[in-house]
Amino acid sequence: MWLRDQCADDVARGGQAGQTDQSGQRGAALIAVLAILMLVSAVGLGLVLTTSLEPAIASAHEASLGSGYAAEAGLAIALHELGGIADWNLVLSGQVRSAILQSSIDRRLLLPDGTETDAGSLTNVANCGHTAPCTNAELDAFTTDRPWGPNNPRWQVFGHGRLDQLVSTDSAPLPCEVIVWVGDDPAELDGDPLHDSQPAPDGTRRPGAGVVVFRAEGFGIRAAHRVVTVAVSRFPAGESRLLVVGWRELR
Repeated sequence: MWLRDQCADDVARGGQAGQTDQSGQRGAALIAVLAILMLVSAVGLGLVLTTSLEPAIASAHEASLGSGYAAEAGLAIALHELGGIADWNLVLSGQVRSAILQSSIDRRLLLPDGTETDAGSLTNVANCGHTAPCTNAELDAFTTDRPWGPNNPRWQVFGHGRLDQLVSTDSAPLPCEVIVWVGDDPAELDGDPLHDSQPAPDGTRRPGAGVVVFRAEGFGIRAAHRVVTVAVSRFPAGESRLLVVGWRELR
C-alpha cells in the first residue's frame, strides 16, 4: 500500500516537472523567434534605407562633379580672353572684365540651389571670409587660407554667369553658376597686389612677375560647390599664348 502511494506521488511530481520544462522551452522558443524577427526587421530596414539613399548620394555626387566642371569651364573662358589682353594690370584693377561672361558685381544672383547672393558678397567671402566689405587690415591679414599677408590676392570679379544658359546644345548641362576672379600672384612679394611686375630689363624673371591667378567657383544644385585656382604667365614672353604654371582645387 505504501509502495503504491509512493509511486503515485513520484508520477505526479514527474508530470508537474514535465509541464514546467515544456513551459520553459516554449518561453525560450518565443524569445528566440522574437530575436530573429527583430534581426530580420533590422536587415529589411537597412535595405530600405540603402535603396532610398543611393539615388540621393548619386545625385549629390553628380552635382558636385558638375560644379567642378563649371568652375573649370569658367577658367577656360577667362584664360581665352586673357590671352588677348595686353596690359594685365587693367584686369587686376578691375578696369577690364570678361566680354563673354557677365561682369556686374551688384546684380542679384539666383543660385541653382535656390539661394540668392551677389558677386560683391561672394568677392568679400573670397577675400576676407564674410559678406560684409573687407577692411584693408583684413585683406592684408595672415590667415590659414591667405598666408601671404600684404601680398594676398585682392580678388577682382572677372565675370560670372549660368553656364547651362550659355551652352546651346540638345543635352544642356546641370544648372550651374560660375564666378571667376583674378588676382596678382602672391609669390611676387612686392606688397602691391593690384599691380603685376614685369620681368627685369635683363630678361630675368623675378618670382611672380608676369603671373596672374584666376579663382573660379562653381555653384550647383543640392548646394554643390567647388573652387579651382590656376596661375598663368605668357609663354613665350610677349606672345598671346599662356603657360599654366599652377593648378589647385580647394577643398
